[in-house]
Amino acid sequence: MNGSPNTTPRGPSSWQSRYGNRLSQRGMFSLLMLLASIGALTFALLGGARLVLDIFSVGLINSLSGLPTKVVVVSLAYAVGWTTAMIAIRVYGNLVLPFIINFFIWGCLIGVCALYVLILQRLYMQEYSLTKYWAYLIIMAAGLGAMVGLHLILEGHDLRPLSIPLLIICMIQLGLIVFRYVFTATAKPTYLWEDLLFFLVMGGFGYLMLAHMGLLTPLRTRLTNYFDRNSKVIRTEE
Repeated sequence: MNGSPNTTPRGPSSWQSRYGNRLSQRGMFSLLMLLASIGALTFALLGGARLVLDIFSVGLINSLSGLPTKVVVVSLAYAVGWTTAMIAIRVYGNLVLPFIINFFIWGCLIGVCALYVLILQRLYMQEYSLTKYWAYLIIMAAGLGAMVGLHLILEGHDLRPLSIPLLIICMIQLGLIVFRYVFTATAKPTYLWEDLLFFLVMGGFGYLMLAHMGLLTPLRTRLTNYFDRNSKVIRTEE
């Protein structure tokens, strides 16, 4: 029998030749999102750390020149890293990036705790102006906000273990407040409200993390629903 030239076997090999490019394209996009998110978040965290070190080393007044530009650049890098990480995990189902994001979260926590200790030293010395005090609050809020933003990327991530170091430092601050205003004669009572405000803000944040009350659940649900609706549009075809 003469075989027809148009009859070709349509087994797994032909299926792979037909769809293999699409599958590799999706994997390529997932890898690119992984690298982009890691790179952008690394740049953002390093830039933020350098910005804070400049404020503490050369002083707030001396670092004001160019400060808005630096803040915009660091915020842009963080936004790019956050967005690409969300797309890589929620759209392309990247399984490696969640572990890396978890390391970034703990890195943010270590940085926040170190910054908290440095600020406690300055609060105890009572040699800061009101402008510096509000700068301390804003810096701490930015660090905690960056950590919470990374927390929102991961589904089912638990903030309760991260609250323990913050609450321990809060207890240290409480002890310093008592020692400063009770056991020393050089304490300035006008600084008391600033110490108490900082303690209440940090203690309240740590308590909310520990209580796990689900305050971020509505925002996390909206993010999940958004990517569930649009993942097929964003993702390349399989």
